[in-house]
Amino acid sequence: MPIPERKLRKMIVESGLVSVKEFESAKTEAHRAGQKIENVLIGRGDVPESYFFELLSTFYGVPMAGLTRRTINMEVLRMIPEDFAKTRGIAVFDQSESKLKVAMQDPGDIKLIEYLRFKTGSEIEVYLATAADIIHALRFYKGDISKQFEIIIEENIKKALIASPETATLERLAENIPIVTIIDSIIEFAVLSRASDIHFERTAEKLIVRYRIDGILKDITELPKELHPALTARIKILSNLAIDEHFKPQDGRFKFKFEDEAVDVRVSVMPTFHGEKSVLRLLRGAARPLNLEELGMVGKNLAIVKDAITKSHGMILSTGPTGSGKTTTLYAILHLLNKPGVNISTVEDPIEYDVPRLNQTQVNVKAGITFATGLRSLLRQNPDILMVGEIRDLETAEIAVNAALTGHLLLSSLHTNDAITSIPRLTDIGVPKFLMSTTLNLIIAQRLVRKICQSCIESYPVSPEIKKAIQDQFAILYPKEKITYAIPELLYKSGTCPECSVGYQGQVAIFEVLTVTPAMREIINSEWTIEDLRKQARKEGMMTMFEDGLAKVEAGITTIEEILRVIRE
Repeated sequence: MPIPERKLRKMIVESGLVSVKEFESAKTEAHRAGQKIENVLIGRGDVPESYFFELLSTFYGVPMAGLTRRTINMEVLRMIPEDFAKTRGIAVFDQSESKLKVAMQDPGDIKLIEYLRFKTGSEIEVYLATAADIIHALRFYKGDISKQFEIIIEENIKKALIASPETATLERLAENIPIVTIIDSIIEFAVLSRASDIHFERTAEKLIVRYRIDGILKDITELPKELHPALTARIKILSNLAIDEHFKPQDGRFKFKFEDEAVDVRVSVMPTFHGEKSVLRLLRGAARPLNLEELGMVGKNLAIVKDAITKSHGMILSTGPTGSGKTTTLYAILHLLNKPGVNISTVEDPIEYDVPRLNQTQVNVKAGITFATGLRSLLRQNPDILMVGEIRDLETAEIAVNAALTGHLLLSSLHTNDAITSIPRLTDIGVPKFLMSTTLNLIIAQRLVRKICQSCIESYPVSPEIKKAIQDQFAILYPKEKITYAIPELLYKSGTCPECSVGYQGQVAIFEVLTVTPAMREIINSEWTIEDLRKQARKEGMMTMFEDGLAKVEAGITTIEEILRVIRE
């Protein structure tokens, strides 16, 4: 049962994204083209697709399935025939006790839910699915994907070795069908495995392929070293790089089409002792920007951030090491700010999500577009809100501070270990204290930890060693204070099951949110030490990443080992 038109209009108009006139215009266009009104609104960029699905989720009272970030339980998936699942836009993706978890593109189809209950003999727990969710789930009907991958790689290694004469040029080798198939298969399997990066590492004896999944590198397969030149050449050709250059770093990118999904692949090729190493970063176009709650921001931290973004000017910084989710957090904030009444412009490297109503500019050094030059130009575009991917030099910092001083809300990221150290980092870059104290509104530090697989989660009694590790970490955080933390008698750990194989599935962020209050501004504008800043933040009730992590450990979201791993890095 689709949302009634009157209800749909009320929900979308009240959201402030479109006016009644714009809705009626979309309605007329939809009737003329034989489309749904919501598809026209999304296609025109009036309503972000992610926001529309949030409205649907609220209307139907069911959670989002988020299957593109899950590994599908193939055993329960096959309880419904593939053709039926594809036709009806559904996927059975998990099972808990007597309930089946079913992702549906139309959660209001009561007859279908009753049929599934009759067909499976189980109660049905409904989740809202996007088209990308269903496409992802249907791939798992093909069977044990890892075994298929191994067979394809083995077969094509043999063919590639036969079809690689020593006299052949690199261009010719790179176009050999077996080489093309190996590279394509490695990328496809990476997408299905939810990998964020692929590493091709040459050693003295072989070529190792590794995936980064949920932040952890994992060996996937080994290839003969003889294929290394051809495989590297293939990657270079796809990325439009010089295949005859072996002694300089090269960066490129290409689009990879896998079934109905477009994956943006960023490529870095670097000379090493045994030959060139290639790293491919996968940016999935079908993925949608997450909201702050989905990222793991809750309670007090969430309230602080939502309050800070109501200010019309100043700076909000997201900090952490590479791969900690900083950019995703900035997108989540922009999602909240993305309304028809404001002009939002960004300078990014790369553009990770194509978001309706955001004016997004890609850094292009060859064309003269850097973070600094792009931001300077955007100030002439009548912006209300600006996002610059990273502040890494004085020129960018000066333009950012000037923008924040002149009535703009500016979002950016920094590479620092925690929220407090962002202040000395800006000082090191060259930002004067009085400007920093005037413009800074909020600093969000974060790390990503792996989530416990909920299909094999186990409780366990906390050992003295774990208790000591927790207290030792508090002693490091607060060396001049005696912190007593009430450690529960039971915590949670990961087991292993066919669905996850490693005990973890997906990632969640742990946060540290520093509000720059009037008292903190005074300290920043004075002769301060790191200890002065930490003491004031503690006095004002800032929760550290470690403390936020412990709350997620107690809730059974992650493990203490994961928290300690990322905090100690």
